[in-house]
Amino acid sequence: MLAVPHARAATCHLSHSYLDGACLYFTFAATPPPDEVDRTYVALWDAGQRAVLAAGGNLSHHHGVGLNRARFVAEALGGGLAVLQSVKDVLDPSGVLNPGKLGLAGPFGEAPWP
Repeated sequence: MLAVPHARAATCHLSHSYLDGACLYFTFAATPPPDEVDRTYVALWDAGQRAVLAAGGNLSHHHGVGLNRARFVAEALGGGLAVLQSVKDVLDPSGVLNPGKLGLAGPFGEAPWP
């Protein structure tokens, strides 16, 4: 994460530990110029989340994926994304349950995050 331009600090703490792993919470800080705040925020999330996935970590613990991490679901699930999409299509044919929050196709267009 510190390789991201304008990044200043990255910390992590362990909030829940289990026999098979732990829940890590990351905090990052940056000082981008005003016109690069959004781009820096997204770049920090991209770097952190991809590092976690590359190390075999999960996309989320018990808080869900949400809009911000939805863009990583395909990377995290691989071929399982098609299965998840099929289940969602059957159980929610109108696409009204958590639209955009699982990185799945839906009737409302693209999620607001890159």
